[in-house]
Amino acid sequence: MRPVWLPFVLALALVPRAAWPQGNPLGPEFRINTFTTNNQRLPTVALDSSGNFVVVWMGAQQDGSGYGVFGQRHTSTGAPLGPEFRANTYTTSDQWFSSLASDSSGNFVVTWQSFGDGAGTGIFAQRFANSGVPLGSEFRVNTSTTLYESDPAVAADSSGNFVVVWQGYDPSGLGVFGQRYASSGAPLGSEFRVNTFTPAFQRDPSVASDSSGNFVVVWAGLVQDGAGYAILGQRYASAGAPLGPEFRVNTYTSNHQLRESVASDPSGNFVVVWMSAGQDGSSYGVFGQRYASTGAPLGSEFRVNTQTPNNQLVPSVASDSSGDFVVVWVSDVQDGSSYGVFGQRYASTGSPVGPEFRVNTYTTQSQRYPAVASSSPGNFVVVWTSDTQDGSNDGIFGQRFRPIVPVELIRFRVE
Repeated sequence: MRPVWLPFVLALALVPRAAWPQGNPLGPEFRINTFTTNNQRLPTVALDSSGNFVVVWMGAQQDGSGYGVFGQRHTSTGAPLGPEFRANTYTTSDQWFSSLASDSSGNFVVTWQSFGDGAGTGIFAQRFANSGVPLGSEFRVNTSTTLYESDPAVAADSSGNFVVVWQGYDPSGLGVFGQRYASSGAPLGSEFRVNTFTPAFQRDPSVASDSSGNFVVVWAGLVQDGAGYAILGQRYASAGAPLGPEFRVNTYTSNHQLRESVASDPSGNFVVVWMSAGQDGSSYGVFGQRYASTGAPLGSEFRVNTQTPNNQLVPSVASDSSGDFVVVWVSDVQDGSSYGVFGQRYASTGSPVGPEFRVNTYTTQSQRYPAVASSSPGNFVVVWTSDTQDGSNDGIFGQRFRPIVPVELIRFRVE
């Protein structure tokens, strides 16, 4: 008797092989920003449990003074939900380098750095309901206002409790700091320093939370592995207590390891990716390390990019509800015209699913600074900055993706 899934597999086998390297996109590439004058740059994206998503970015001169933070909500089908919106209330000078997190119901929080704290830059945030309505007022995250607080990142658990991390100064120098919040927006405890090792520079943090609110912070620390920057991490319980000591992520220690990104599945298993200089034999490449929820490494450090000539840069990683994950990054000249955005899917076991694929369809000039988010198994959204595609300098573009069937499923023999 012929298995009931055989017609489906036969249909997949008839799909042209040239389609597979594109990662199985859902519909065409689409523009996210409505306002196209000047530059729209550095997007981030978050999904809720139903697949609805929101994208935020920094837009030049749109709020009347320097950069402001803008966003657009979308349904799971990719259709816009309402008009483009501004996240920041304070508009003097620049509000930029935004980050975004959503809970399972689609309520979300946006963070950014601003010159509005009276001393250098500070970290500010605004909460939103899943309808897009602001929840309360814009608020300052950092307590210490000495010098500059910058480069925020935010993660939320399934209930909407969230944590914001950033780089800032204390008497020991540049370090990584954080602040926890309840879903109501009320602070949970005080501002805290993440890094234990304090000499030199600790910078560019990334954070991920599991469904229970346990979270992990990773960052780049100078000279800590003996050669340039290294990728460091610290795990926390949902109540804010550290889980074990600070740990080093990268095994390869020559040159610099930078621009890390971390993602957690609902159970707390997590994966860290970063760019490493010289490790793949040609400039920068993208590498990763998986971890169990206990913090134990799962397997060895691995190379993500297949294409190794030139640079592969600034990776972003997302994990879905099953623990499968996807990594996206920028690759130099691989799409035939300056920078392009490429990706690689993985099963929760760490095995690659399908080949490396190109995300962007439009290849003229540069497509760069990608971000990725995922929720339901196999579905994800990638957003990036595209040069001149919207008719005026940089714009924000995106592509939705559906699951693909692993290659081994089309390698069958009819009995």
